[in-house]
Amino acid sequence: MADLENTTNKITGAAKEATGSVAGDDSLKTEGQAQQAAANAKDSVKSAADAARTKANDAAARASEVSASVKEKTGEALNNGRAAAAEARTSVEDKVADLRRATFDSLSELDEADTRKAGAAAAAVIAAIVLFFVVRAIRNR
Repeated sequence: MADLENTTNKITGAAKEATGSVAGDDSLKTEGQAQQAAANAKDSVKSAADAARTKANDAAARASEVSASVKEKTGEALNNGRAAAAEARTSVEDKVADLRRATFDSLSELDEADTRKAGAAAAAVIAAIVLFFVVRAIRNR
């Protein structure tokens, strides 16, 4: 309805301007020009509003796309981080298991001579402890 009214104002203004020119009525001519200028200004304002609305809608759509993309990338990063943490944990567990096996293998590879040496060393330590307590007991009498 506003477009029809604005078009009517342009036509009416042009008619007044033409009538004023033919009749030599500068007042009517100026009134027609002013009416046309007002109609053209309304068209410009409407066009600017339409352009602004389009730009705002485009910006909102782009913001929505960027938000979705960020959400997707964040989810991917979180999943990648979880996978890396699980992989690191598995690697550490594997290393601990390897160390346990190596330690057990080293202990099981001790030959009889090594076992005798270890037993003798343990016996010497025990003897030294017993001797310490015997000497102490004798001193405290």
